[in-house]
Amino acid sequence: MVEREVNQDSDRPSVCEVYYNRLARNMPLQVDATVLYGLGKWQNTITQGDLATDTPYNTYLHKGLPPGPISNPGLAAIKACLSPQKNDYLFYFADTKGVTHYARTQAEFDQQKRQYGVSGQ
Repeated sequence: MVEREVNQDSDRPSVCEVYYNRLARNMPLQVDATVLYGLGKWQNTITQGDLATDTPYNTYLHKGLPPGPISNPGLAAIKACLSPQKNDYLFYFADTKGVTHYARTQAEFDQQKRQYGVSGQ
């Protein structure tokens, strides 16, 4: 998931910690890349229809980890998950310039998406 979701190696440890934080709180992971993998397509955008389609890899609909890997992780992704950057973030997104932003609450996440012109889900 970290390999497919994050473009910058420097962001991988923080994003991995977001996943660990969500798992610890029994929250859905909500990873777009897993949804797309379950649908058998790779694209930059995800639709509401994609998010509503029930596959075992839809981490919006199913809590916990997906049933298997969605790609071959690179060394940076493996290292990131073995040594995540400790934080209390529960949300992240990449803006239109590819910069990753992090949020602690849904309200903060929604505000940041509006601020950076990202519609998101």
